[in-house]
Amino acid sequence: MWNTKNNISKSKKTHISSLLESDILKNIPKSPWVYIFYNEEKKILYIGKSIHLKSRVNSYFNDKNKLNFAKKKMVSEIKNIETIITNNETESLILESTLIKKHLPKYNILMKDDKNYLYIKITKEIIPKIFTTRIKNYDWEYFWPYTSSNNVKNTLKVLKKIFWYRACNLIFWKEDKNLIIQSTNGVKIPCMDYYIKRCAWPCLLNKENIQAYKESIEKIKKILNGETKEIIKILEEEMYKKASELKFEEASELKKDKESLVSLETLQTVRDFVKWDYDVINFIKKYERFFVGCIEIRDNKITEVKNYEIENYLEESDEEILEKFLLLKEYSSSGLNILNFLLPITLENHNILEESLAKIITIKQVKIETPKVWPKFEMLKFAYKNVYEFAYKKYLASQSTKNFTAKTQKNFLTLLWYTPINKDIIFECNDISHLSGTHTVASRSIIKNGKTDSSLYKKFTIKTLENNKIDDFSALKEIIQRRLKEIENKKNLPDLIIIDGGKWQLSAVLTTIEAYKKNCDEPTKILLDKLQLISLAKKEEEIFLPWKSEAILLDKESEELRLIQKIRDEAHRFAITFNREKRIQSMQKNILESLPWFWAITRKKLLKKYGSVENLKNIPKEELKEILNKTQIETLEDHLLI
Repeated sequence: MWNTKNNISKSKKTHISSLLESDILKNIPKSPWVYIFYNEEKKILYIGKSIHLKSRVNSYFNDKNKLNFAKKKMVSEIKNIETIITNNETESLILESTLIKKHLPKYNILMKDDKNYLYIKITKEIIPKIFTTRIKNYDWEYFWPYTSSNNVKNTLKVLKKIFWYRACNLIFWKEDKNLIIQSTNGVKIPCMDYYIKRCAWPCLLNKENIQAYKESIEKIKKILNGETKEIIKILEEEMYKKASELKFEEASELKKDKESLVSLETLQTVRDFVKWDYDVINFIKKYERFFVGCIEIRDNKITEVKNYEIENYLEESDEEILEKFLLLKEYSSSGLNILNFLLPITLENHNILEESLAKIITIKQVKIETPKVWPKFEMLKFAYKNVYEFAYKKYLASQSTKNFTAKTQKNFLTLLWYTPINKDIIFECNDISHLSGTHTVASRSIIKNGKTDSSLYKKFTIKTLENNKIDDFSALKEIIQRRLKEIENKKNLPDLIIIDGGKWQLSAVLTTIEAYKKNCDEPTKILLDKLQLISLAKKEEEIFLPWKSEAILLDKESEELRLIQKIRDEAHRFAITFNREKRIQSMQKNILESLPWFWAITRKKLLKKYGSVENLKNIPKEELKEILNKTQIETLEDHLLI
């Protein structure tokens, strides 16, 4: 029988004395994440975010002399670190801020109020006004918080230039079906904007002007909701026209306008996708375990991200496990009338479950949904990414207690009728990763004498595929060809090469090897004939050998299979991390590539030292002068990047 106390377990706390040597720090990724420090009583000490999480978190422990007194004290109290995946730095900032406001951690000084959020609001007057605010009021129509005040103000400047919305304090109201206008501060009607053509002049009370003004407001709303492609196209055409006329200053201004609007297209899962109050639940069955991820959304904002491991679930179905989990979980329901649940699968008894949950949570109504399309489906994907990472970390923690040795590797080779080749037994595994065919990369993970050796890991950018083309077989072929060339040149033959995939992937690799050998000299052919390969199919963990048509199945609890699973999962994690890094670098690189005076060497220096373009805003100009000249710094200022 289930028991909440015994069977829903959170990640184990690691003592500070061993944090630096533990998998908690060792396996922290480099991508944009939010991190949470906990003390021994499981209370949150500090919440932070970073575009380069690994270096940020490690800096607390490796550079203690540079920390102030408060941070040194904080580090001494840290007993565990939790991390939350985000898609980009803007997401990290918004999620970090939301969590800080909810938990008010002891060592967080900044962002305990709403000052870091800037909203664009459109009033609900007869002739609406548009301006920025840091306070939400439901009498206005407001657009979600933005993290760069400069960018928002510049965007509004662009919108005013194009759509001529009013910036005056005139009051409009209807009286006997007539539109009345009043000036509150002595402003002349019409004001200066009329004469410089920066307003649609609704104050003239012309019906055509008023109708045109209202249509412009609707277009602005669409743009603020991210529908910017049409206007960006217009700006680009005008920009190229000015450039062809050698009006470079005007073209540069239009370029700024375009970039301000492009920034509004950035999707922010933690902010834009799901409104109102939701609990988003997703799960993963992996490593012979069951993990559940929960994202709590209250008042349109993510307020909690939690992951759980379910133990002793025996042979229960996914539906049964989720039902029991939902009935046992504690909920934050203060002030709620309705709580919506997003689940990845449909529960047969969801009507009964809704009634039961409403009674347990003591709220008016519970609704359960299983979305299949954007945008709610994106939140399920967000929950899945985080619970997947949680599962992997738990798996690593459990594997670290397994004393894999060279003997384990030798036993595995013996099971497959293979023999050791090297004194130090080396297994390697390759994996491919891409996002819908973009930024296709590959990785190589290594286990040497029973232990993973990250110093020998390698990552590769696939060069033979066109962007947006999905072809894992071609990518695998390229990686194998490059590995064969390396063996030919360095004579570094591993004891075993593991292919992530099934029979067809192994067959493709064998074909590639035979084709490569045709152009080799005799000694190289003899060396490559010694290659020992297998493929490992994920679904049933089937092992395929080159000369055997049937798959081999090992005991799922065997040390040998767990060893192979570990190296396969390491390759997968390493490939995914590299793919995410490439996407981030691409976004950063594209921004700098579009600026004049920023050559490849300069871009590389900037990104290597500061990690991202966004980080430049926090760097003093005096420090930037070590890398950039005066013209380059002025260019960054002109584009609001510093």
